[in-house]
Amino acid sequence: MKQEPLRFRQVHLDFHTSEHIAGIGEKFDKKQWQAALKAGHVDSVTVFARCHHGWCYYPTKAGQVHPHLTFDLLKAQIEASHEIGVKTPVYITVGWDELYARAHQGELCVDKDGLDARVVGWKRIAFNTPYVDYLCDIITEVVRDYDADGIFLDIVGLYPDVSLFSQMQMREMGLDPENNADIMKFAAFAQEEYFKAANKAIQKIKPGMRIFHNAGHIPKGDTTFLKYATHLELESLPTGGWGYDHFPLSAKYCATLKGVEFLGMTGKFHTSWGEFGGFKHINALRYECAAMIAYGARCSVGDQLHPSGEMNMDTYERLGAAYAEVEAKEPWCTNVEPVSEIGILSMEALNRESVIDPHLADRNSKGDTGASRMLLERQVMFDVLDTEADFEKYKLIIVPDDGRLNPEMAKKLKAYIKKGGKLLLSGESGLMKDKDAYAFDLGTHKGHSEFDVDYYQARKSLLKLDTDKRLVASPFVAFGGSALVKPAKGATVLADLVEPYFSRTLAHFCSHQHAPDAKKSGYPAAFINAAGNILTFPPKIFAQYADRAQPLYRDMVMLGIEMLLDEKPSVQTSLQSAGRVSLMQQRKHKRYVLHLMYASPIKRGSNVFPKWDIKDIEVIEDIPTLNDIAVTVRTPQPVKSVKLAPSGEKLDFTAEGDSANFTVPSLNCHQMVELGY
Repeated sequence: MKQEPLRFRQVHLDFHTSEHIAGIGEKFDKKQWQAALKAGHVDSVTVFARCHHGWCYYPTKAGQVHPHLTFDLLKAQIEASHEIGVKTPVYITVGWDELYARAHQGELCVDKDGLDARVVGWKRIAFNTPYVDYLCDIITEVVRDYDADGIFLDIVGLYPDVSLFSQMQMREMGLDPENNADIMKFAAFAQEEYFKAANKAIQKIKPGMRIFHNAGHIPKGDTTFLKYATHLELESLPTGGWGYDHFPLSAKYCATLKGVEFLGMTGKFHTSWGEFGGFKHINALRYECAAMIAYGARCSVGDQLHPSGEMNMDTYERLGAAYAEVEAKEPWCTNVEPVSEIGILSMEALNRESVIDPHLADRNSKGDTGASRMLLERQVMFDVLDTEADFEKYKLIIVPDDGRLNPEMAKKLKAYIKKGGKLLLSGESGLMKDKDAYAFDLGTHKGHSEFDVDYYQARKSLLKLDTDKRLVASPFVAFGGSALVKPAKGATVLADLVEPYFSRTLAHFCSHQHAPDAKKSGYPAAFINAAGNILTFPPKIFAQYADRAQPLYRDMVMLGIEMLLDEKPSVQTSLQSAGRVSLMQQRKHKRYVLHLMYASPIKRGSNVFPKWDIKDIEVIEDIPTLNDIAVTVRTPQPVKSVKLAPSGEKLDFTAEGDSANFTVPSLNCHQMVELGY
């Protein structure tokens, strides 16, 4: 089967429907279904074969049909969609199945406390049980009997399990059910056995069919996961707990995976999945879809079909406002590659064995998050990298906070530096995994600050670069402590670490929070080594920024990068920190495509998802129109023309060396600029 390119305007149509609801699909109407898809400018819709409740929505011999469904709903949806040229990937639940779980309780995952592992009421079923045979029978049935345009398999992750099933198998493999590392090793084994079985069931009938196994997050550096997927779908509902910072970080990783197509997946819901009657603001949908295409993804928006089978026209009219814009922009978003000058070596990839979190409580390390936020807010072009990435294409590699190195990674980074690359290290990054010694000639690690807070004070060399006067000359507070480093001879100190009078305790305290700055510690808060190729921040400054959002941390880092690289970023704009910028290249068309975006999410609500400890929700409602955005883009090829896309309006520009300077007359949500060469 020859794979067509992924469609740009997809809907993931959930249909998890309880047996306690009657009249399933009774209001399904082909014309109404088609009218909704047309109103939404939808070109692909993922439809359901089997849901988390365990029910099938087609006549099945392998599973059980929903007790209140009287016709083949899956077939009706596929035929109605294909009639108007809309693709239909088919959804099959994997990790959760209430019907099977009730009948086979011995096959449920069990944690080390002896409790059935469950999320939001759903029970996790172990992958090393007869359940996988049952699942593969259903997969075979669907692939054989239906004209599916792909198979979407959901709730697939690394599930730590010490059930009797798993304990016996672990001991046979020489693994210890009491050891956390062995438990995760077995979880990885069970997951891969599932991957092999599911893919074999699909490919023996339709070789080349699209397959995606969804874990709710694309794990950085997990090559096993990538091996069994034909493409990726980046589930990232900003209002459902992911936040607006999750998708760019994930997309900027996936865009580096050569030959891998990927979708972004948000939701139409005001909050998250299963919110019947929840409607996201049109402007939020516009912005989220714009971000997907700006970062190299195709679009998917989640919806949930009413049990009656009737499509909600309000949903598709709102979606249509966003997807009409995407449809007009598709020619500038096909076969693109990111243009980036900085790489963030992801802590999730570097420390995979220690950051595995099957429940996805922390989808990214704070170091990754803080570093990406700083660069996004200053519109710097960057990629997120795993350990196998080609470092040499980047001027600078950032290794955030917790990036201790094994000998192989230390060797790779040394080779990168030797060829002219530069590093930014922070916190414990750059230290070896097995000892408090740097892999590079930076100096001596002297332990950690004893205080509850420290202060950073920029030196004059850094302040002189600060033409916008964002930094302050005074010491500014930071939380969480800092490494104490004695730099090697010849280093240039950019900022000092300043101590408070004392830490706040029951015995002595000052004012409402912490004691003020007292004296310089004698250690730096930032320095560049004598060779001028490594910038080091001994504090975990990126996690600090993720937690505290203090702009001074960001601005000190950005000025340090400017000093290290001795040049301005390749893309500069007059956008403020809420603005987002992406630069893509379309080699076939000999052009760069610059994406400018602007929206300002506001945190609202209270105790939105108590079970997940999510207390507020990021809302996009008002998007102002910005005028006269100044832009400078530096490119290897001389720019010959500058146009707005898709309108084709030509913009005046001036060329200075390798830079093109121009002004974008207005920006509302998203504007593309084509730079021909």
